[in-house]
Amino acid sequence: MSASVIFSYAFMYFVLFLVVPFVLVTFTMTCIKFFKGNEFVNSSIKLKANTLTNQPISFVNKLNTLAKDKYNVLYGTTLDSLCDVDKDDKEQDAHSYLQACHLDYVLVDNQSSAVKLVITDPQHNSDENNRFIDATLAKMGVKVLHLAKNDCDVNLIKNSLVA
Repeated sequence: MSASVIFSYAFMYFVLFLVVPFVLVTFTMTCIKFFKGNEFVNSSIKLKANTLTNQPISFVNKLNTLAKDKYNVLYGTTLDSLCDVDKDDKEQDAHSYLQACHLDYVLVDNQSSAVKLVITDPQHNSDENNRFIDATLAKMGVKVLHLAKNDCDVNLIKNSLVA
């Protein structure tokens, strides 16, 4: 037998026993991933007992008292829920970036449904996200207060709402 015949048989067996199974396994795994259902088993989800400490509860109570009958208070939202993104090829990236910008409290006017004030804890976001939140909401004319959890200055909040 010549070398070319041996190499032909070797190539044929290589393709038959290595390449074809690799392609079939890759195709099968892709099909499994593509047709896999998105069923979510909720048996492992449980309600937390009490996630708020005494300091945030007092802050929430003071904020609700301050906003009574004038403002609605949104708790624990993101910048994505306040901003619209132009439709383009980077839309999903923009939404994921905006969802990373956490806003603790958003005060919305009852009459006009306009956002009047945003209160956020600076520790909940990175410095870059805090700067982005400030710049974005400043363009929309919304005041942003960066207060820690135990920092409840009612006068500062009142003055920010008046301004």
